[in-house]
Amino acid sequence: MIPDEEAFSTLLKALCRYGNIEEAEEIMLVNKKLFPLDADGFNIILNGWCNVLVDVIEAKRVWREMSEYCIIPNATSYTHMISCFSKVGNLFDSLRLYDEMKKRDWDPGIEVYNSLVYVLARKNCLNEAYNILKKMKKSGLPPDSATYNAMIRPLCESEKVEEARNILSIMKEENLSPNMETYHAFLHSVGFEGTLEILDCMKAGSLGPTGDTFLFILGKFLKVEQPEHALKIWAEMKRFEVLPDSRHYIILVKGLATSGWLVKAREYYDEMRSCGFLDDPKLKKLLEEPKQHSGSMRQRGRIEIKRSKQLNERKGKKSGQKKKVNADKR
Repeated sequence: MIPDEEAFSTLLKALCRYGNIEEAEEIMLVNKKLFPLDADGFNIILNGWCNVLVDVIEAKRVWREMSEYCIIPNATSYTHMISCFSKVGNLFDSLRLYDEMKKRDWDPGIEVYNSLVYVLARKNCLNEAYNILKKMKKSGLPPDSATYNAMIRPLCESEKVEEARNILSIMKEENLSPNMETYHAFLHSVGFEGTLEILDCMKAGSLGPTGDTFLFILGKFLKVEQPEHALKIWAEMKRFEVLPDSRHYIILVKGLATSGWLVKAREYYDEMRSCGFLDDPKLKKLLEEPKQHSGSMRQRGRIEIKRSKQLNERKGKKSGQKKKVNADKR
């Protein structure tokens, strides 16, 4: 019976896709007699660490193990590693591996260039990022929406909205339309009114908004303790015909409770239960009435500790004085 390499590769990919990368790596190594180790197999594992879990330490370890097994990394290996380094903001190693690819006469694909413009924009090296765009065009790889989004996203995350808008203008000049990822990027950097404008733009462009869009927006406002805006966004979900699921209820109820809006939190928790969603013990505990006098009890506890310390100090002093007197008598 001939081992089915394609089925084995599919198994490894499936395990990595769902985050079971250690298990996939173990299976690959245990079965190395049936399926000899090669760059393709290691690339599946690298892709898991670099693009699924984004764990640069594990990615480096796998890179070293490739050398130990005498496996030479190929262009795909470099692509995964550059992606990983860029995602964690490691500009030096991203550019170092890119230079190594060029020295080996490998033509970097669009994924490599997208990774580079992302990390350059994240590190506020916009001129260098624009130079990468020029290189792409010269090499016959015109930037696509993903390329421009890779520049827009880190700028929006660091609230450099004007720079992000300039890139959006260039994107439109290149006859590339904003997609859902573009709009999601801009949601990082706008307030309530700006959020409504983006939602309307998404609707006009038939790009949502989706449940994930609202999940992000709710989390954004609740994180900065703006429950009033979160509730307004909740109302907007109905206008955009997006039905809340358990994730939306959980993030809303938890956010309202932690912001001190317990009454409203309980209302939405009851609504969640009436919609048939499962009970959440952690949320239920969060919504319980705060214990009375808990503050005064904590204060009393601190006072008692302080008194105990003072008492021990006095005892220590008295003990020292007694020792001194006994020594003088001798």
